[in-house]
Amino acid sequence: MWPEQAQTDELLEEARRGEAAAVERLLTVHREPLRRMIGLRLDPALAARVDASDIVQDVLIEAHRRLQDYLN
Repeated sequence: MWPEQAQTDELLEEARRGEAAAVERLLTVHREPLRRMIGLRLDPALAARVDASDIVQDVLIEAHRRLQDYLN
């Protein structure tokens, strides 16, 4: 389901070194597992109004925005 921890650690280290492509890959490999998790946990009443993919998009935007704080 989730990417291998070693892969995530490697991408985080590359992102820490300033490699923009690593940030893109990091977010991409987590997109689908995150969408599945949100889809499973999303309340049916809310799911009628909001698509899980919209939530994933918002989460990934926020993760990208905060990534440098996390890496420091």
